[in-house]
Amino acid sequence: MNARLHVPAALAVASLLLAGCGNDPLPTGNPAALGRPGETSRFIAGEGAVSFRYPVTWLPQRFAGPRLAELGSGSALVAIYAYPRTDLGTAPAAIEASRRRLLASLHRRDPGFLVTGSALTRVDGAPAVQVSGRGLIGGAPMVTRATHVYKPRVEWVIDAYAVPDRFAAANRIAFAPLLASIRLANRVGARG
Repeated sequence: MNARLHVPAALAVASLLLAGCGNDPLPTGNPAALGRPGETSRFIAGEGAVSFRYPVTWLPQRFAGPRLAELGSGSALVAIYAYPRTDLGTAPAAIEASRRRLLASLHRRDPGFLVTGSALTRVDGAPAVQVSGRGLIGGAPMVTRATHVYKPRVEWVIDAYAVPDRFAAANRIAFAPLLASIRLANRVGARG
């Protein structure tokens, strides 16, 4: 399992804060503006390994792994990573052990990060751990939610970030619908 904070996503969020990203032009001087809800489309990345629905006012991007996809608008970003699994299984006890390891690792790496919640859940039919919190990314305060999804061969990490006053809106417009619609393969680079 890979439980480190994902620096590429953090840097992407910092660049989004400075540049403002999205399909619609952002109002001048408002880098926190988010693409509106409305029409959605399906995005596919990683040779079909990951797909999700997203609002067309947000900007999806493909990458070559381990980060396979991103979805961003204004100061909000979701980054999706895939890591081969070589650790514990997917039984409830193994997922709980993964949750404890994630929290311990996060505390060691970033003692200033405030964990506001952690929970066991399911995403695309697979067991998952969500860790929510607040911290600094690129020097800017962010609200974060990392969702670790445990397929037998792949640990999927779905990191969602936004400035504090935009996280609830970003969650409603894009983050929660993405998690509800996401399809994750048991192999990277293949649909199986």
